Amino acid sequence: MPLPPYLMASPEWMPPWLTLLMLSPLIGIALIGLAGVARVPDRLIKTFASTWTLVPLMMAIVVWVSFDANATSSGQGAVQFVEKIPWIQAVRVDYFVGVDGLSLAMVLLTTIMTPIAMLASMDVTHRVKLHFSLLLLLETAMLGYFLSLDFFFFFIFWEFSLVPAFFIIMIWGGEHRGRAAFKFFVYTVSGSIGMLLLFQFLYLATRSAGFPTFDLIALGRLGQGLPVEGISGDLATIIFNYAQELGITAYLGNNPLTYTSIAFWVIFIAFAIKLAVWPFHTWLPDTYTEAPTSGSILLSAVMSKMGAYGMLRILLPFVPDAAQQFAQVMGALALIGIVSGAFGALAHTRGSVKRLIGYTSINHMGYVMLAIAAVAALPGGASLDSRAIAVNGALMQMVAHGLSTGALFLLAGALYRRTHCSELTDFGGLRVVMPAFAGVMGMAMFANLGLPGLAGFVGEFFIFRGAWATLPFFTTLATIGLIFTALALLLMFQRIFLGPLNPRWRDLKKQDLSIYGLDFWAAVPLLALLLVFGIYPAPIMGLSNAAATEW
Repeated sequence: MPLPPYLMASPEWMPPWLTLLMLSPLIGIALIGLAGVARVPDRLIKTFASTWTLVPLMMAIVVWVSFDANATSSGQGAVQFVEKIPWIQAVRVDYFVGVDGLSLAMVLLTTIMTPIAMLASMDVTHRVKLHFSLLLLLETAMLGYFLSLDFFFFFIFWEFSLVPAFFIIMIWGGEHRGRAAFKFFVYTVSGSIGMLLLFQFLYLATRSAGFPTFDLIALGRLGQGLPVEGISGDLATIIFNYAQELGITAYLGNNPLTYTSIAFWVIFIAFAIKLAVWPFHTWLPDTYTEAPTSGSILLSAVMSKMGAYGMLRILLPFVPDAAQQFAQVMGALALIGIVSGAFGALAHTRGSVKRLIGYTSINHMGYVMLAIAAVAALPGGASLDSRAIAVNGALMQMVAHGLSTGALFLLAGALYRRTHCSELTDFGGLRVVMPAFAGVMGMAMFANLGLPGLAGFVGEFFIFRGAWATLPFFTTLATIGLIFTALALLLMFQRIFLGPLNPRWRDLKKQDLSIYGLDFWAAVPLLALLLVFGIYPAPIMGLSNAAATEW
């Protein structure tokens, strides 16, 4: 069956590239299992697993290079490298994967950060094969989530990503790892139940309209009032008609907006929990603090972005009228998250390094939420250019935050390995004995707080520029978060590296970063990307712009 014009198959010269990309980490797990049977030393297992993660990275780069950023269709940026095969015919489930500008950036971020997490795990000494296998399994789940375009597989990967993350925290986490892992798991699963029930309702509603589907692209087009072969009407009408058929309108009334509003809140809560939007954020500080370094890196750099991606992929296209109705509420929640995250970080400038970084993540994800709220607020007097700017800013912020926060957690873990201390009050004056470490961590910190010339600034600038058109009040107050997050990060740097040297650390000079150490080579690629994208953001902006301008 030929694909509709808004879907593009892989080039003829390519194998099923996205499937191979998703499966490649699983092949790595199988090889680790064979190595375990052959009693290969753990040191070689670590080296092999870290090297193997370059395979999906190279595949993702091939997709990126082959991606046509100018290929668009009416109403939506074209989805490319599509593989669509009937899977469960009885309920119209298809194996349906593809990438557009929104998902490709997240795929690249996933395949970049997984090798970094592997390098951060070189100090793991117990259950080594299990640890590295779980990291590869988590990479598969995250890739599957970003590539799946049928809700059946989308939801499976969304939920399955919790399993390896849970065990990584539970087995290799800190002193309070059990409570943190349980809290993380329960929060996310609780939010997902409503979304699962909603999609069952949507499937039945589209079946009642004559064409049952779990196709996320088709449902998104219906939500925007765009044509989809085999289905007449828009998604709001389809939902309302099915509600009438069930007799629900006798209780909730005859306003279609009521039903799309219910759908909005069900979807929003599921993704807001993962994005750590206030007040659904309380799982994050504990989880980031107690997770091992590899877990903190992937949780903050990639998994938190799954919530924002879900809002862009599902929430805004499916129920745009309800999203516009509640844009001010989303903006208010974003603002509270921005300010509370900043003050939370400031409150921990004498506490745990990882906890402070965790609170800055709540602040930064608040900016992404602000951009999404601004997009939802259209028309609201703003032009479509403002919407595109906000979407591009959100995507850039997600990438920049992933790189910079991943670098900060990497370096926080490296500092803990050298000192076996995690409280900021334990340090002081380390720049004297570890100048290279101080320089690298200083650059990661400045990228995180949005210094001009680094990628974080580009994302924040575009978000504020795009959000100003529709949410000027919230955007103005959100600048408070910029000031106090910067202050918290600067105080963190001061407590660790500046002032008189704590006599406990006189012998650390031999443990400074060097070109012969793994920590150096794990951090430098992240800092290089932050610098490149800060000066020339077009490679990332070009991915999302086509979808953002025609969405």
